[in-house]
Amino acid sequence: MKKRMLLSLTAVALLTLLSVSCRNEHGEITAFIHVNLVPMTGEMIIEDQTVLVEGPQIVFIGDSDALRVPEGADVIDGDGAYLMPGLADMHMHTRQDWEDRDIWPVHPLNLYVANGVTTIRDFAPQGSPLTYALQWRKEIQARTRIGPTIYASGKLLYTSPLGDPDAIVRQNHELGFDFLKIYSYLSPEDFQAAMRTAQELGMYTTGHVPYAVGLDGVLAEDMDEIAHVEELLPEFINFDRDQNLTPEEWLPYVAESALLQLDLSSGVSQIDFKEDYLEALVRITDQLRSAEVPVCTTMVIDDVIQSKLFKPGAFLERPENVYLERGYLERFQRGEEKHQVQFRGMEDLAAFKVDVDRWLLTELRKGDVMLLLGTDAGTGGMGIVPGYSLHDELQILVENGFSAYEAIAAGTINAAIVVKRMTGDGDFGSIEEGKRADLILVRDNPLKDVATIREPLGVTAAGRWYPEEVLAEMVKPDHRSSAARE
Repeated sequence: MKKRMLLSLTAVALLTLLSVSCRNEHGEITAFIHVNLVPMTGEMIIEDQTVLVEGPQIVFIGDSDALRVPEGADVIDGDGAYLMPGLADMHMHTRQDWEDRDIWPVHPLNLYVANGVTTIRDFAPQGSPLTYALQWRKEIQARTRIGPTIYASGKLLYTSPLGDPDAIVRQNHELGFDFLKIYSYLSPEDFQAAMRTAQELGMYTTGHVPYAVGLDGVLAEDMDEIAHVEELLPEFINFDRDQNLTPEEWLPYVAESALLQLDLSSGVSQIDFKEDYLEALVRITDQLRSAEVPVCTTMVIDDVIQSKLFKPGAFLERPENVYLERGYLERFQRGEEKHQVQFRGMEDLAAFKVDVDRWLLTELRKGDVMLLLGTDAGTGGMGIVPGYSLHDELQILVENGFSAYEAIAAGTINAAIVVKRMTGDGDFGSIEEGKRADLILVRDNPLKDVATIREPLGVTAAGRWYPEEVLAEMVKPDHRSSAARE
């Protein structure tokens, strides 16, 4: 019986290889040989594997000593290195001026690929026409542009009155955007109207928890996802949600309400806060888990804020700053950067917030709420560097109790689950036959140390292989002087 089963499996392997060899006449075949596979279908390593890629797809996986590579294939000898799925930044922003080397020293799409980020989800593109992000996606798919696979929202539902929420949602849907982004300043009426239309159209919804709506109101309308862990923090602050405030007034009002409630000058501790609100947080995690509502992490925002406010010298010395939007560091040194202005006079609240946000993160993990790796990079106004910041995000998760597997899962298999809910097709995030060939080759076992992912030996984005030396060329900054730019 065993012999018959072995012959059957061998026959299947031969048929698969024959099929691949035939297709090689019409498409590219890349063979990764002698790699230790990190499939992310479970917490495991499968040693000495060969992975065959045709075009954008993984077509066959098998033992290296048993699998014959098709003639004409481009062979990548892993020599015991580890092959893992590409990462997804599930909360970032594009800007149309990424194309301009007078503004951005390197195109951020290059930065993502060079860092093994093979999928990005764009929370409200900035440019005109808004569909530029969808055009970039087409060009990447056609291999006329370097970049990760892009999923994008369209016009942001920013503040009330919206005028015609139904029309805005329908326009986003008709233009082909993948999801709808909700922001903090919507009225309950506008929020509910937008949600009704989105549900009618089957359009995925995510974003902030509007101050006037609150988490209970968001969940009551079946919003699909929460865009930041920090969006849960206002649930522990006592403030009047019926205020009729402008966007410029809402955040200072909520921050002042927090300062009055916490009375940080009296020495209130994070331990007291956590003890007082643990029961409420457990209720929130139960709600999110029951409703199957995932949350984007974006914890790197807090780390960057802490560095800017309390360790400005260290912030200025980060090597990745070379990739920031030109002019950003000058604004920072003048004290005119976004978070410097936002937290001026409220530095104690910023320090308190970072600890509470980490508490929220760890309790969401304990409560089995699905978490998605995200950074909020790309806006140009916060000092968060595209691509590089996702590795910081991974490290933050590990430092806060996540196993390496759990942290990586937030940017691979969890991301794929959510994209499938969003678009109906989540064909990435794990190394399996039929999945999109988004791959990172790394020197050491990432399930032991996520830091190894920071220095990929090569990256495959939708089947397109970029070896280490090509990645290095892709991120060389264009050093132009201010005089030259003028």
